[in-house]
Amino acid sequence: MKGKKLNIWIASSVFIFLTYLIFLVYPIVIVLKQALIHEGKFSLANFEDFFSKSYYTETLVNSFNVSITSTVTSLVLGTLLAYLFSIYDFKGKKVLQILIIIASMSAPFVGAYSWILLLGRNGVITKFLTNVLHLPAIDIYGFKGIVLVFTLQLFPLVFLYVAGAMKRIDHSLLEAAESMGVFGFKRMITVILPLLVPTLLAAALLVFMRAFSDFGTPMLIGEGYRTFPVLIYNQFISEVGGNSAFASALAIMAIIIALTIFLI
Repeated sequence: MKGKKLNIWIASSVFIFLTYLIFLVYPIVIVLKQALIHEGKFSLANFEDFFSKSYYTETLVNSFNVSITSTVTSLVLGTLLAYLFSIYDFKGKKVLQILIIIASMSAPFVGAYSWILLLGRNGVITKFLTNVLHLPAIDIYGFKGIVLVFTLQLFPLVFLYVAGAMKRIDHSLLEAAESMGVFGFKRMITVILPLLVPTLLAAALLVFMRAFSDFGTPMLIGEGYRTFPVLIYNQFISEVGGNSAFASALAIMAIIIALTIFLI
């Protein structure tokens, strides 16, 4: 019986390893080959093309700008909400928690498309502002639109991380802070926030990775604001003929950036 269990575990391990090789390692090797091999020879020409043209490097800078800004806004919003939900009791608290969790489950492009329906050039809120209140329309497209969608989509991840960490904080520390006259926001900054640093760092890396690798939101709402995933897509599928080798080089760069952040 013991030998059979061992064989089952070995078979499962071999199956998982082969699946990993076929569906992850093999595609990466193919992409790496397309990026580095040109006419049967090793070449860095695709990477040189990327760094030699500002049109391409700007997309990488744009992706970092969007990802960092979205990470900061998501951390602030998610941490404040987690603090309020953990410290205070109010009506509708559980319903709001469920809605926040549901928001984190939606596909990236769903949020972008929803905001286009609301604040797009022909959106419901836009029509109300311009036709009824005679106010100027809000421009939802570009950098600020991407950051808005990312923040509302990703702050629930921070909320879940921080809310879980808040439950493990020793309440005697909070009582000691109150006995020393530290209340409210000051207590959060001086006592709670230092205890949450490891959790906030983990949440920040996750949010940054999600924002950096997202394709749907910048594609729908970015318009002229180019990001790295959109550039990769456009290089693979282009109206004037795709450049799979150059797109593969961009994909390898994205993988290296993702692995670096993951290792951090």
